[in-house]
Amino acid sequence: MTRPSVSSYQARIGFAPRRAGIVATIIERLAEWQERARSRVLLGRMDDRMLRDMGISRSDVDVEVAKPFWRP
Repeated sequence: MTRPSVSSYQARIGFAPRRAGIVATIIERLAEWQERARSRVLLGRMDDRMLRDMGISRSDVDVEVAKPFWRP
């Protein structure tokens, strides 16, 4: 008995390569948003000395932290 090829199996279950690309893009976008949100939380927790060392003002941080996670 021969084993069906992956492409024919994917076709039978309705999982086309195009859908796989869309799913991968969605997963990448979600990971990007999660990382952006995490980075903004960490930035907001930094004290003024740390921000000064990086050359960032508290007002710059406040603007960045106030952005929604989906906005770069």
